[in-house]
Amino acid sequence: MSNSEKEIINVKTGRSHYEIIIGRNIIDNAFEEVLHDYKDYTIVIITDSNVQRIYENNIIQKLNNKEGVYILSFKAGEESKNRKTKEFLEDRLFELGLGRDTLIIALGGGVTGDLAGFIAATYMRGVPFIQIPTTLLSQVDSSIGGKVGIDHPTGKNLLGAFYPPNKVYIDIDFLKTLPNEEIINGIAEIIKAAIIQDSELFRYLESNIDRVINLEKGYIEKAIISSLKVKAKVVESDEKESGLRKILNFGHTIGHSIEVLSNFELSHGRAVGIGMAVETIIAQKIGILKNEEKERIFRILNKSKLLDKPFKGSADEIIKKTSLDKKSRKGIAEYSLIKGIGFAVYGIKVEEEIVRDSLVEMGFL
Repeated sequence: MSNSEKEIINVKTGRSHYEIIIGRNIIDNAFEEVLHDYKDYTIVIITDSNVQRIYENNIIQKLNNKEGVYILSFKAGEESKNRKTKEFLEDRLFELGLGRDTLIIALGGGVTGDLAGFIAATYMRGVPFIQIPTTLLSQVDSSIGGKVGIDHPTGKNLLGAFYPPNKVYIDIDFLKTLPNEEIINGIAEIIKAAIIQDSELFRYLESNIDRVINLEKGYIEKAIISSLKVKAKVVESDEKESGLRKILNFGHTIGHSIEVLSNFELSHGRAVGIGMAVETIIAQKIGILKNEEKERIFRILNKSKLLDKPFKGSADEIIKKTSLDKKSRKGIAEYSLIKGIGFAVYGIKVEEEIVRDSLVEMGFL
């Protein structure tokens, strides 16, 4: 993909239609489009302290000079994705005297997108918002699909809404500023997309995962676009997660529990990587996944280094936390599992002993 090329993916659901625009060096044009399309709106860019520091001398400086554009920031990190930060940012909107003719732009990673999107969903009962994700994880996952929200001490993403963006701009050049650990964090969701619904992408990753992690031109584009197409297709068929969309939770029932128990010291991607490993073992133990496919999944998880930083916690702690997950029903966790690479199923109740044995096999005691 050259600097002049763009890929556009349309997401059409029962109540919304928006474009995902993917390209390189598209950010300046993106803001020009937004300023033109929303010329009668006040524009509020919500970002975190890390993104503000990295881009304050170019993107943010340019926007600060625009009339009717405000930039609000908060302390970077998952620990800021809470009611207190949401209240702080909402209070700033009221102090500025902003009404329903306000556009909110989320400029940052998944925390920023989830938080800014939830504010957009509730401020004045809903104002338009645009996602400009700057991390690999947010580009391939959280910026699309319309899930917005914040964490609660009980668990991750327990307060929120389904509120689709008006548009998503994905500039691959943002990835150049990320440390390798952040790339690995995002690789988890690309691998997940392949496992649940794209066996061709999985085979591509088996041969090229190193090139993708190294952000080699052509390889990273294919991985991002292919995984986005998987998610867009699933979201189109089930926007509010009443059925098929639940397959996107593969690896997340265990993964979210581990992430919360680590006090978010373990990144989302690594937690989901471990979650996918455990849930792959579960699928094999209950007899729906062949052993050779389990081995292929473990090879790609190991090759991508997603299992390099194991979480030290007990199987019982993890199982207890799964019952508080937002995907549980009457205190019983429901799993999204795989019957084969590219074929996921959802709503599976698993005996606690099988979950425990699978956790023990992964090293949790």
